[in-house]
Amino acid sequence: MRGTHDRPFGLFWLALGLAIAFESWRMPRLEEQGINPYTIPGLVPGLLGLILGIFGVVLFFRRAPMAEGVALEGNDGDVAEPWRVALAFLLCVGFGVGALGHGPPFWLGAGLFLFLAIILFEYPDHKAAGTLRYGIIRAALVGAIGAAAITLIFQEIFLVRLP
Repeated sequence: MRGTHDRPFGLFWLALGLAIAFESWRMPRLEEQGINPYTIPGLVPGLLGLILGIFGVVLFFRRAPMAEGVALEGNDGDVAEPWRVALAFLLCVGFGVGALGHGPPFWLGAGLFLFLAIILFEYPDHKAAGTLRYGIIRAALVGAIGAAAITLIFQEIFLVRLP
């Protein structure tokens, strides 16, 4: 049953979420500088850590969506393919460590991240279907539009200067 495979991941996400929330709680509040409580350092990471923890609990207690021995359409009950997990991890770490603030401008790094994520995760399907050219064009468009939208939203709406 697929639900039993989710338990270790549920515990992992719960532990990670609680660790993030705990460490963000320990950050300085900067009250002596008159900082608004809603803008204190650690507020957003703390909330995100709590959300990760909640989703970890949900994942831990989740039941597999299939009847006794009968898989739902498109769901064979297998665990996620290890290469997909490793690829997601490498892409995220590569973007966070290699691109943010150290390499290309943010918009280019974000666009490249989106492009690579789409191409690499969809490559087996596009290759099998013979639609690799379509997949590359689509990934390039999503990467370009996504990078432009993210940059515009953060710089013009949230007034965050990106690296």
